[in-house]
Amino acid sequence: MVNVLIIGATGYVGHALSQSLVRSGNHRVFGLARTPEKSTALAASEVIPILGTISSSLLQAIATHRIDTVVDVSGANQESHSLLSLVREAGGERLAAAKKEGSPAVPKLGFIYCSGTWVHGSSNEPVNDLMHVGTPSAPSPATELTKWRPELEKAVLASSDVLDVMVVRPALVYGRSCAIWTSFFGPIYAAGQEGATLASVPADPDSRPGLVHVDDVATGFHAAIEKLPLIAGTGVYPVFDLQTSQEGMRDILEAAARELGVKGGVELVGAGEDLFMRAMSVSGNGSSGRAKSILGWEPKRYGFVQGMDVFVKSWVASRG
Repeated sequence: MVNVLIIGATGYVGHALSQSLVRSGNHRVFGLARTPEKSTALAASEVIPILGTISSSLLQAIATHRIDTVVDVSGANQESHSLLSLVREAGGERLAAAKKEGSPAVPKLGFIYCSGTWVHGSSNEPVNDLMHVGTPSAPSPATELTKWRPELEKAVLASSDVLDVMVVRPALVYGRSCAIWTSFFGPIYAAGQEGATLASVPADPDSRPGLVHVDDVATGFHAAIEKLPLIAGTGVYPVFDLQTSQEGMRDILEAAARELGVKGGVELVGAGEDLFMRAMSVSGNGSSGRAKSILGWEPKRYGFVQGMDVFVKSWVASRG
């Protein structure tokens, strides 16, 4: 079985990915855990925990457990730069050891980085994963919150000398705990509990975010892990956007308000200067044709607004 180490395995996307891999029966899944509590949670999900931090445990874990592919879904900033540096070091050591032993060929260590379609910025023009983000030729600049990601993506792609690399960019994720939507659902929920007739939400009323369900994100990364050795070195541009729909923010939040008992709906007052809220209000006019045709990705969940009755209840339940 292929040994996969997930950085961020206890997180929103990481948990969904680890369970997709475990269920396949084709992967032995490892997860980096910073605390004993998170280590226990991973073990309970049939993920082999590695207790420690990136700086203290990564290199030893890759060597000890003969890791084939490292997947970074942590969503970190500087830590992801440090992670890439360490994975490069491990990959270089693996190739050097094989050369010293006289091996004619050895599989490179794989590395898949989770970026996001926010690197496309907010654009009403169609965008795709062949566009070089963070450059003057891009339709729009990356959103302020993630303006550092294009440079990290370039660093990942430049590491193909010692690693098999890929960048996967999910659109705005929903489903299950709907964790990233709490800043929007929270005020609506509070208004409903107080019996208010109107909820005020810090969102751009004209935005139309690109969306993808967390289960489909998991299967997208799952497909990426399996196709990475086949694509690496072939000349295929190893960057893939994952998006299944584009829906109006007003429609999304009005649907949430109906389900949470706010009869007067929502007032979208704009994102203001909050960088996270501004990122959430980015319009994403993207597609995933390459992920489907090259990776064989088959998303199953379509429609945030359509399934809002289920998604809101899942969000409420996840809050305990």
